[in-house]
Amino acid sequence: MAVLTKAMIGDYAVVSAIESKDIVNRAIRIHGLSPVAAAAMGRALTMAALMGKEFKDKRDYLTVIIDGGGPLGKITVCADGAGHVKGDITNPVVETTLKDNGHLDVGSAVGKDGTLTVIKDIGLKQPYVGSCQLVSGEIAQDFAYYFADSEQQPCGVTLGVGLKKNRCTSAGGVWLRILPNCPEDVLSEIETVMYAMDEMSYQFDGSTAEEVLRRFFGRMELTVTEQSKVTYRCNCSRRKIDGIVHSLGKDEALSIIDEMGQIEVCCHFCGKHYTYDRDQVEQLFSK
Repeated sequence: MAVLTKAMIGDYAVVSAIESKDIVNRAIRIHGLSPVAAAAMGRALTMAALMGKEFKDKRDYLTVIIDGGGPLGKITVCADGAGHVKGDITNPVVETTLKDNGHLDVGSAVGKDGTLTVIKDIGLKQPYVGSCQLVSGEIAQDFAYYFADSEQQPCGVTLGVGLKKNRCTSAGGVWLRILPNCPEDVLSEIETVMYAMDEMSYQFDGSTAEEVLRRFFGRMELTVTEQSKVTYRCNCSRRKIDGIVHSLGKDEALSIIDEMGQIEVCCHFCGKHYTYDRDQVEQLFSK
């Protein structure tokens, strides 16, 4: 379980932080992620968690799709207003490569020949859909560009995932949004602090989200306004999978039973398997 802290910097900025190690380790176990896949998906899950907790209604829902054309394929992460996140990735075991500085080359694995798309279902007739070109594939910079380009929201984003072999040892992120009345001198100070927040995975190694915020912004009228929990949780269910099987039509469903002996559906987000035999299919279509 991850803990998210939200705070105000005076009346000039809103900043959120989350320590997300448990979320990333859950994703590693479900998907069998290689280190570079864990770093990319962990950063995306961390950002989705930060964004989801901005919803006013627990039923509001967010889907982020990162498709950069790299060997990892498509990364899909989801979050809701209740503090639940989940994710999927096309190729979870891509070979890990390093940059010249020894860090994981997430940008090359994700690619930047593609888009970052955000879909928000907030109870309106149609969901909000925003999209932008990827600028680096490193995830944090891409989200920052998305907010500036698609939502006209100046902000700072920093994300990090620390790994040792196939285990996440530290992970977290900080998301700061500048409010319209922010004076130039305060903005300059905030920008200086954000530029200093490198190696984000190490900042959360042994530190809570609140401790990270106080470490960097404690001298800037920081006021904590909210503490909440976030978990990796899939909302798949037998009822939802029933709908998928029903959409096949009875003849097609029974044809699969005749050929394969059963219908098996696997949830890409949590790995749970649902199976249907002939009697279950007959019963499903008799309702």
